Amino acid sequence: MDVKPTEEKQARGIQHAARYPLIVIGIAMLSHGGFALSGQGFTPFYPFIQDDFDLSRTEIGFITAAIFGAASVTSSGFGWTIDRFGVRLVAGGTLILSGLVVSTLYFANSFFLLLVIAAAMGSLRPVGHPAGTKAIMDWVGSARRGTAMSVKQAGNPVLGALAAVAVPPLAVAYGWQVAAVALGGFIVVAGITILVLYRDPPRAETHKKAHPSFFTGMGRVIRNRDISLAVAFGFPLIGAQVATVTYFILFLNDELGISVIVAGAMLAVLQVSNVVMRIGWGVITDVIGKGRRKRVLMVAVGGTALSLLWVAFLPEGAPLWMVVLAAIALGATATSWVTVHTVLLSEISEPGQIGITIGYASTVSRTGIVVAPPLFGFLADTASYRVAWLALVGAILVGLLFILAIHEPPAEER
Repeated sequence: MDVKPTEEKQARGIQHAARYPLIVIGIAMLSHGGFALSGQGFTPFYPFIQDDFDLSRTEIGFITAAIFGAASVTSSGFGWTIDRFGVRLVAGGTLILSGLVVSTLYFANSFFLLLVIAAAMGSLRPVGHPAGTKAIMDWVGSARRGTAMSVKQAGNPVLGALAAVAVPPLAVAYGWQVAAVALGGFIVVAGITILVLYRDPPRAETHKKAHPSFFTGMGRVIRNRDISLAVAFGFPLIGAQVATVTYFILFLNDELGISVIVAGAMLAVLQVSNVVMRIGWGVITDVIGKGRRKRVLMVAVGGTALSLLWVAFLPEGAPLWMVVLAAIALGATATSWVTVHTVLLSEISEPGQIGITIGYASTVSRTGIVVAPPLFGFLADTASYRVAWLALVGAILVGLLFILAIHEPPAEER
């Protein structure tokens, strides 16, 4: 991987600095995936929670809404905090705290308490995305940034796939509460790993005094036309992404009659496909697209619309091969486009404001996450899953209109 100037190679006595960017990519992947386990990675618990508390699909949607609604409140603040104080302490410490909060699900004995804990989980979740993004932007050169960012983004589906495979059998054997404690323990270990291995580059320290205030930085980001357009583009897409991951396992179980264990395996297939194409889209935008992020995003989102149409018209009793293909298609499109979107946002942001830009974008996009899962669940309850899937298709096609107006800077200016 390419690295930035020599001073960054000498960060706090790190040995073998030429190889350190590879370690940073692994840390960024762990950060992004570790925090995501309290969001999309939590969905394998839903069938057990639904049975235990006798919840409707709409109420399941409110759990996801609580997670991402709380995240929308804290996203911008955490983004600024990462710009101001660096990645290591903020990401490592907050991830440990997140794991402890997830473990408190062991004591959840009511739907209300579930919502409270979900909101607490969500309030800490926003650290992972800007922290991993800033680490990549600080340590990896522009020629390989799309690929590096895609590996970082793969942390979400990699750990999500592991959770989809591990949680159902563990929950069946010992109860979903014990499985939640195990998940929380894993997140704590991930946070400790970041504290031990990661070091911020020197400029994260030397520029602290010159760093703008939170409100000044937010003002600059909000007034940036291209950032606003990119955020508007991502708003319906991120909602569709989370609704897809939230309801896919329930859709297979409720609508197609597939067992929870097999449905969990299909969610794992989706997440594996997600991993492959998060990396794939990054490589495509670096190598084939020559750094042109807009064109690749448009192709990925067009594929998302087609994949959702495939799922919408899966018949009851569909053969397993059709379900597998649907899972692969959703993973390759609906849940993997965000890699290139993150790179685009980072490259159109002002120097020193990557964290707050990503945080602001997450704040706005998570509003879509708050709305999408309950609305999807409501449509599935009152109409049908097919209507809910088609509604997602319509939403993401609207999002495509915004990306056309974005001015993408030439590669030499990034």
